[in-house]
Amino acid sequence: MWSISATVRGVTVLMMFAACYGVWQLTMLASATRTVRMPLLVLGVVAGLYGAGLLALGLQLVYTRGMAALTGDPLPEIVRTASYTVDPLIEELAKVAPFALLALLHRKVRAQWGLTDFLLLGAAGGAGFGLVEQLLRHADEAAAVTGGGPFEGWSRMQGFSFVQIWGLPDLVTSWLPTPVSYLDAFSTGAPSPDISLHLVWSALAGLGLGLLIRGSAPQRLAGVALLLFPWLDHAAYNHEVADPDVAGIINAFATPLAFLRHALWLYPLLALAAATFLDRRTLLAAKRAWPDTLTAPERAGRPALAALGGHAFAGLPWTPYFTWTYVLTRRAALFSHDRVAPDDPMRQAVARATTALDATRTAQAWRGTGLRRRDGATPRRGIKPWLPLIVWAALLIPAVLYFLPGSLPTFSGVQGLLAQPWVFPLVLVFSVAGLAWLGRQLYATARRLRPLLAAPAADAAVRAELRLLTGFGSIAAGIGSLVLGLAAGGPDQPILTSHILDAISQTLFLASLLLAMLAMVWFPPLGLAALAGGGFQLVLTAAAADFLATLAGAGALAVLAAMMSGNGSGGRGDDYWEEKYGQDDPPPRQERISDANKAELEDSGWLKNKLKDPQQRRDFMKWLEQGHKQGEAHEHLRPGSPEAEAKLAEFLAEML
Repeated sequence: MWSISATVRGVTVLMMFAACYGVWQLTMLASATRTVRMPLLVLGVVAGLYGAGLLALGLQLVYTRGMAALTGDPLPEIVRTASYTVDPLIEELAKVAPFALLALLHRKVRAQWGLTDFLLLGAAGGAGFGLVEQLLRHADEAAAVTGGGPFEGWSRMQGFSFVQIWGLPDLVTSWLPTPVSYLDAFSTGAPSPDISLHLVWSALAGLGLGLLIRGSAPQRLAGVALLLFPWLDHAAYNHEVADPDVAGIINAFATPLAFLRHALWLYPLLALAAATFLDRRTLLAAKRAWPDTLTAPERAGRPALAALGGHAFAGLPWTPYFTWTYVLTRRAALFSHDRVAPDDPMRQAVARATTALDATRTAQAWRGTGLRRRDGATPRRGIKPWLPLIVWAALLIPAVLYFLPGSLPTFSGVQGLLAQPWVFPLVLVFSVAGLAWLGRQLYATARRLRPLLAAPAADAAVRAELRLLTGFGSIAAGIGSLVLGLAAGGPDQPILTSHILDAISQTLFLASLLLAMLAMVWFPPLGLAALAGGGFQLVLTAAAADFLATLAGAGALAVLAAMMSGNGSGGRGDDYWEEKYGQDDPPPRQERISDANKAELEDSGWLKNKLKDPQQRRDFMKWLEQGHKQGEAHEHLRPGSPEAEAKLAEFLAEML
């Protein structure tokens, strides 16, 4: 009983770990030229799971059912043929579609992402797509596997082969591993995890997309080739599995591509080397064109690594993260140097951040930096402040129990329990409520999108839009699972039959529904950061606060901006002041910001340099005035003062 429950937990966790681990490996190798951060890449994996997976599923359904209606051919025959013709094209395009859409919609994305970023995001989308296939195929088979554990892995006999779910040591010592392999029962060689095909194919396609967007004419031709090659290799691979004896164009390519697949491990390395070389060349040209983005030691001739490395160790343990954030933000600006005007807000924000960084190169500038409880903060009393978190966690219970039930012996039959007639109606109620929660969170995220789009850096807006894509995909998957599953007749029945993705054909109603609900992990209450913060703030010197405020003004440091101001993310709702000052403490005197101070701030060169968008400046003034209306004590904010910088950082934190 213990091994089964541990298996249920371990199988799912190891699948998720393997999907993100391969992306992390590429990310570490790409550290010299990337601008995207690991949290964004994890969101890319999730977007591949819920966005690309659902898009591919829908297009495949339309094609196969449409062809069956038009031609009258049997659906299984159409599905078999499509599996090595149309299906690979749909999947390869779907995996990079979210990032292509972002690039098409936003000039900042096209300008600020380098080729390395496109490659990494493509790899993340492919890893997420591969993960959804593995979860749908194997997440409900835990009780059928034998022996092992999280370190040894598990196996299950399937005909004359084994389904091998790899343990943690095998995964961490492998290159771009896939969590599940199919091993020949009569093989004498030492088995090891296969390379994730979807990750490799999508990394190549991501680089191809980047070349189409950023490259010269010859490079765009190479980009087209990199988009076509994954489709062709995918089609040849599926042809070998589905119909190896049928002659045709795909069959002619199958043998040479199968031979080249022995060097599959090399594909992403070659692609990453090419992307790094081209990105490095772009960055060097940008530094020559924009010398105001170079630190003083760099202008004096020191290498960037040495110049910025000294700053990273000036104020341990805080400065390594701050410096790395500056490096990524500066790279994003430099990538755009030949695509934007000289007065571009991103360039100006980075130039100001560079000047502020030069003022914080010594340990003295960071002396006394630390976390302390905010003045006037009191411990939260009662259940009311925690209610949104409790509701969110409660709605996640069925999905978490199904995929991550823990190792207690009493949980060994949790999947079967959730499918019981007297439990499943409750699961449906939780699922419908979860869909409503997701809809509410999507609405809140969409309302916060405008200030994110106004920020000079694209990172915050991209994160929000990927969350929107994930949410819409999970809602569509949840509704589709409910409709198809209820029509299928029960929680233990497949939701679809005769589908190109055989994982879908094997997926039970309960598994598909709860996988859609698992997306709620990415949509916690908007005030969670403030609730978890406990009223702490980051105490800084004036020079350090100015440096971080410039990064926050670029839209690159929202979390730290919240710590600077002592407030978490999320808007000022009805309970904001109660949570800020305590339930029993009297609020500060009510006093509006003076008209003179308001005019002084709004017309100041300081604010115009910090917030280039006039609408965002008006939003900031309205935010200040609303705060004083609701009870915050008024103090005169001199433009450029540490107090004004802190208020601006708090505003940006709430917006981002």
